[in-house]
Amino acid sequence: MTNDNNKNNGASSKKKKKEVPMSALSSATVLIVQSIFLSGCGLYGAASNDWSSSAMHSAYAGMGAGLVLSICATLMMSGSYILYMIGVHIALLLQGLFVLVFGIQSYKASQDPAKADRLPLFLTMLLGSIVSLGVMIQLKPKKKKEA
Repeated sequence: MTNDNNKNNGASSKKKKKEVPMSALSSATVLIVQSIFLSGCGLYGAASNDWSSSAMHSAYAGMGAGLVLSICATLMMSGSYILYMIGVHIALLLQGLFVLVFGIQSYKASQDPAKADRLPLFLTMLLGSIVSLGVMIQLKPKKKKEA
């Protein structure tokens, strides 16, 4: 019996279960808004080229980006701390990747007269991705200072 008492020496020896931060809903909302935004931009890119087969990659990429960000938002809202952490970190990596890709595409479009018509769309997607990433960083839970 004394061994059991030594093993369960009160609440202090138990690990406290981590909870999903209060900012999870706000962060998931940012991802859903960015998801809709990138999907809309992708569809606009395809529609502005009369849905030609050569322009459909714009719609597929926009919808794909929107889908993966929506999945991350769903993970964040699952109520599980581990799934929240997986969702938020994958989303941050993806947002950083989107900033990089749209930055490169904007630069290429600005240098090639044949692609100049795409520049406004790439710049719009770049700006939207930068803003979304910035908001996500602002929503990062702050570490509690212990007195």
